[in-house]
Amino acid sequence: MPDSDNKYLIFQVEGRTFCICFSDVLLIVPAQEAKKIPDFPDYITGTIVSEGKTVTVIDLRKRFMYKHEVKSEHECIMICDGAKSIGLLCDSISGFVEVQPDEIQPPPDINEQINARFIGGTFLYEGEPCYMIKPELIVKPDDEGFLARLPELLKKQEEEEAAKEAARKAAEEAEKKAAEEEKSAQQESSDGAGPKDK
Repeated sequence: MPDSDNKYLIFQVEGRTFCICFSDVLLIVPAQEAKKIPDFPDYITGTIVSEGKTVTVIDLRKRFMYKHEVKSEHECIMICDGAKSIGLLCDSISGFVEVQPDEIQPPPDINEQINARFIGGTFLYEGEPCYMIKPELIVKPDDEGFLARLPELLKKQEEEEAAKEAARKAAEEAEKKAAEEEKSAQQESSDGAGPKDK
């Protein structure tokens, strides 16, 4: 993405308009099924792998506490360029805009339940308010510990899946061997029951 503090990527969530600084966006990918992480907050939907790196996906609908969960065919994930390696799932992206500092107003509350710590400000876009997101603050303070534990949890999950796969293969091999032994025993029995010389 072009590196400019005045250029912002415009996106939508539940009919509302938001933006993120171009310099904060590393990559945009189509929405995809995230690998679930047990016991994580519901707005952290799981992880995906992008260009060989694990990315934690944040569902912005759930993070903003919007009630509707109607899926959009234009959903995509904005992978952010930062130490936390997070991706923001939004309904759609509509373009970009260049905004001058004097056009930006202080951040308002989006609704009564949302802390505006991750809203850097607001400006008018096509006559409607556009909220500026600070991706490094999108995770709730109380949930930061989950991200810190993520590598350990992913390793444990991989080990458990590998153990399950090994057990499945062992069971298949055992079943195959048992079937072959049964077939061999039946063949021997059949041969023993054949005509005998007088």
